Amino acid sequence: MIKRLYNKKISGLGLAVFRIVYSLVLLCGVTQFNYFRHLIFDKIPFINPAEIDFGIPIKIWMIAIIFIIFGLFTRLATIINYLMTIILIGSINTYEYHMFYAYLGINFLMLFLPVSRNLSLDRLITKLKYSNTRFNYDPPKKVSALNYLIPIFIGVAFVYFDSIFYKSTSSYWTRGLGVWYPTSFPFTNFFSIPEVLDQEYLMLFLGYLTLVFELIFIFTFFRKKWRVPLLIIGLGLHLGISICYPIPWFGLGMCSIYLLMVPVSCWEKLFTLKREKPSMVFYYDGECPLCNRTKIIIQHFDLAGRVDFKTVQYYAEQEELLKNISTDDLLNDIHSIRNGKIYKGLDTYIQVFNAISYLRPISWFLRIPGIYHLGKSVYQFVAKNRNTERCTEENCGYTPPALPQDEDNFKILQNYTLKDLKISGIKWGLGLIIVIQIIVSYNSIGNKGGFEKTSLSRAINKFSDALERPAKTFLGITHHAVFMDYHFSNYNHIVAVAYLDEKGNETWLPIIKKDGTPGTSLYYGPVWVKWSFRVNNNEIDQHNLKKGIRDFTAFWAHQNNINLDDAKFIIKLKKIDTTPYHWEKGFLKRQMEKPWTDIGIATWTNKKYSIQIPEIETL
Repeated sequence: MIKRLYNKKISGLGLAVFRIVYSLVLLCGVTQFNYFRHLIFDKIPFINPAEIDFGIPIKIWMIAIIFIIFGLFTRLATIINYLMTIILIGSINTYEYHMFYAYLGINFLMLFLPVSRNLSLDRLITKLKYSNTRFNYDPPKKVSALNYLIPIFIGVAFVYFDSIFYKSTSSYWTRGLGVWYPTSFPFTNFFSIPEVLDQEYLMLFLGYLTLVFELIFIFTFFRKKWRVPLLIIGLGLHLGISICYPIPWFGLGMCSIYLLMVPVSCWEKLFTLKREKPSMVFYYDGECPLCNRTKIIIQHFDLAGRVDFKTVQYYAEQEELLKNISTDDLLNDIHSIRNGKIYKGLDTYIQVFNAISYLRPISWFLRIPGIYHLGKSVYQFVAKNRNTERCTEENCGYTPPALPQDEDNFKILQNYTLKDLKISGIKWGLGLIIVIQIIVSYNSIGNKGGFEKTSLSRAINKFSDALERPAKTFLGITHHAVFMDYHFSNYNHIVAVAYLDEKGNETWLPIIKKDGTPGTSLYYGPVWVKWSFRVNNNEIDQHNLKKGIRDFTAFWAHQNNINLDDAKFIIKLKKIDTTPYHWEKGFLKRQMEKPWTDIGIATWTNKKYSIQIPEIETL
């Protein structure tokens, strides 16, 4: 089966779209990571800094991701991306959350996937490298079907495979409350939707649908007839997560992986049906290497085919508007015709950018006085100094360029090619990853029918625990107990913090809002997980609470120019009802309306922290 799927070649457009969308989500996540780096890494944010300044490594990571988005030096960029993922998030504990595991797994796979074969600058560079004035090289666009299936298998199917073991032992998931229950806590609601939660049968339907969907996914996602239904449900599920819960990068990141399930014919239609009738004609010197490279570059970006290229040597005399212009002038200066008007030089390029809709802002920029004149001077300098290879008896003979060989046919041994090695590597690699996931998931299984009491089971448990740490750090393979009973059992409190200024005015820190829902200003994703389940929790650890309030207040104060030589923060508590194990109308709204109580004070004096707060569990 692996060999058959490897040999099946399909359009690589979907893989390129995945590369761009996933990398944009990753860039957003890393940008947030950079913003909170002092909160995450400093011993005390901005007061007792980390031993290493992580600002530069994170910025290098962001640059690598940008290169991946544009498909420039992609192989090197994916290596840097993966190394930075391991170094910066692979070993994080208190800020980790499930998107980090997806980053680790997908970033590892991107080392091997041909993600730059379409919609990339690498493709353009290859075109330029192997093209000349008499031959335009078109690099391969197709990829193996395995390149679509493997990321879905590892990034989605494995997640559901492990998660379903937890859900099958959960009383509220098996009752159909898996969507309603965790969404009924104010602090989990990114965008509050109490009216939707009040629809009992809708909530039960979504809960059971999620359970069945995750159960069957690993057995059906590779089947063509199941692809579109699974795609629709999966996108709906994870878009809903992005809207409902304060973990948008997780929801959107998983959606980006689901794009690999979009039929490749849809991507081909999207990028071909929109081709329009050319709106301008670009006349160039067919014997000029620079002009040919310019043509290749413009055609690479002109996805809709808005620019028609014609050589001066063969077509200029057929154009009525160019008859009064000498051949020498046409060869020495780029000319074009658009809407019955003649443009030359820089004005031609302005019209090119204007014709390609998504490049139109560049044309506006080049029209700005000063920039236009500078651009015109640069163009004239290049035009006068460009190298031309006029056709003569000596150079008119055609010599084919040395094109890159198909690496699959490269022989390692007499009867063993690189293709055979790749197929063997994929088989063994997938087999190893499957075995690792099964071993790690062993501890996810609840009742093992009494086997868990045997010495063999205890040995497997021990080995599973030992294997999970490196598997999670380097491959993102781990447990996926998301929004389980024990996360929310007895979670009957919400803690918030407000800054008290000299005039007695309170400013709520953007961690938790006044209605108890998550705050704003980027305080979501790993930062929300830290505050909601490590600083706070269903069973509060006072030490963690005090330390967390210290770190969050120090970070927020620095970001808002608050002097910590003398600053006071009020600790607030909202007591909420424990969510029942049955659907209840209006439950979320009632919790959001619960009052706040001031329960403590955190004080900074000469950058020294002190806090007075009672045991939360006793209140």
